[in-house]
Amino acid sequence: MATAHPSHATPSTWPAKALVALLAWGALSFGAVYPWAYWPLAAGCVALGGWAILTTEPWRDPRTTALSFALGAVALAMALQLVPMPAKLVSLLSPGLSAFFERYQLAYQPASFQSLSIVPGLTWTALGLFVSLAILLIGLTRALRLVRLDWLMHALMALGVTLALIGIVQKTLVDDVPPLVYGFWEPVEGGNVFGPFINRNHFAGWMVMLLPIAIGYSCGIVAALRRPERGGWKNWLHWGSSVEANRFILAAGAILVMGASLLLTQSRSGMLGFGTGVAVVALFAFVRSTKTHVRTVALLYCAGLMLGAFLWAGAGSTVDRIAQAPAAVSGRLNAWRDTLTIIRDFPVAGTGVGTFARAMLVYQSGRRDLMYAQAHNDYLQLASEGGLLVGVPAFIVMVLLVRNIRRRLASPDDDAATSWVRIGAIAGLAGIGMQSLMEFSLQMPGNTVLFVFIAALAMHRPRRSSRAHRI
Repeated sequence: MATAHPSHATPSTWPAKALVALLAWGALSFGAVYPWAYWPLAAGCVALGGWAILTTEPWRDPRTTALSFALGAVALAMALQLVPMPAKLVSLLSPGLSAFFERYQLAYQPASFQSLSIVPGLTWTALGLFVSLAILLIGLTRALRLVRLDWLMHALMALGVTLALIGIVQKTLVDDVPPLVYGFWEPVEGGNVFGPFINRNHFAGWMVMLLPIAIGYSCGIVAALRRPERGGWKNWLHWGSSVEANRFILAAGAILVMGASLLLTQSRSGMLGFGTGVAVVALFAFVRSTKTHVRTVALLYCAGLMLGAFLWAGAGSTVDRIAQAPAAVSGRLNAWRDTLTIIRDFPVAGTGVGTFARAMLVYQSGRRDLMYAQAHNDYLQLASEGGLLVGVPAFIVMVLLVRNIRRRLASPDDDAATSWVRIGAIAGLAGIGMQSLMEFSLQMPGNTVLFVFIAALAMHRPRRSSRAHRI
């Protein structure tokens, strides 16, 4: 098994703190939707991920190496969309390109050399962000073994509660419709503000990813607890006042606050993602335990967390919002139908990653008082922007992620806490994957950084040396 570089056996605490700072910047800077926010975020990803790669030497692990090559293939495919090519080759790879520009641009004259992307500048931006996130993913997959898990979980829950309280206070005390971000910032292109995010669905997506990790961590605390062997009330009272029991209560309280804030967004896709994440944690708890009473308690705990957040956020308004779901889905059908048309016209090379909004200026077939800048389905949008050129290596990346996660789940290296945090990360991936069927939370750089972190958390290899070697 690959080991960390011996000269870095006892790293300093700054990388762990830098990781939390990076996640905080991505969320607190309006989800990093503006260039002044996402370029510093990208630079931070390169710095932290590059440090981790140089320190832990991930290329010695064949699984990490395979993932690195697959991510590199995605970056290369995106770069090919930017290379000027002869007009005949472009018409062969992207037969819909000329037809698009004839409808989009008056007196269009095809150039002798042209790129596959309809807006190269937007694809350059997407490529830069992707490369920075790929570097972070490869670095964190190895570097997380150097982080003390309980410290990281406490820091993440503190960040999550902070964001939740910002949203709750804004929702209950601010009368502006729509409210301003932090009370002073009006979104440049409009939005539906909740907390520090321009769009409430993106706030919900951030919470969808973090909440299952917190739930998994709380389950890990319980799994590691030494319960009284006998039922004397003094023994149980002493157990209930232990440090570990208080950590569990603190985690459960943080989960309720974050869950309530998610439901207060009234994001139906967020609710569905949250329910999916909790269901995955409950499923693992049911499958992994052989004792009926443990299964029952685990299921009741997961159900109680959801019910508590549901009641705190307001049962009536939440039920009314869910009842309106069919109308919301029907509204997205037009966007999905038009996206399928783009996929049909650009099946091989796509329109260029990051160019969906420009393509819809031509392809949107419905009413034009509201333009679809996103497909409201990340999978369809990736297919339309990337075609087979980007879609095939992206699918390989997904397969490798699943394979690596499955192997880590089957490994005996995890202790109880690490195992349950890993399960929580898997549940977070499942939750955001479900939300991405109807939303585009992962197109927000601040959310994508959190996604990269939980993907690394789900497949990282734990450190089996002494606690003194951890930060």
